[in-house]
Amino acid sequence: MSGQFGKEEIVHLHLLLFQIKKFFESAGIENEYFYEYDSMKILPVQIFRQKVEHRNAIMKLCYGIMKAIGREEELERVFKAVRGLAVLEAQGK
Repeated sequence: MSGQFGKEEIVHLHLLLFQIKKFFESAGIENEYFYEYDSMKILPVQIFRQKVEHRNAIMKLCYGIMKAIGREEELERVFKAVRGLAVLEAQGK
């Protein structure tokens, strides 16, 4: 197994995280990451969109969820890890 997610799995994860975001919003919890996600204008049901667009949406949702559950102190570590993965992916490793 390569560790890579296919588009179907990415879209499914996007949908699950979107539902969690909606739960937080219904409880009155919002933050800048949720606003940034909304400004991206991509929804999980838009399966024709590029895989990378869904992945970017997933990251915004993850950051928003982390902030909503009070894990802000870990966000910088996550940002660094994601940036490192993006560099490796761009290099084809």
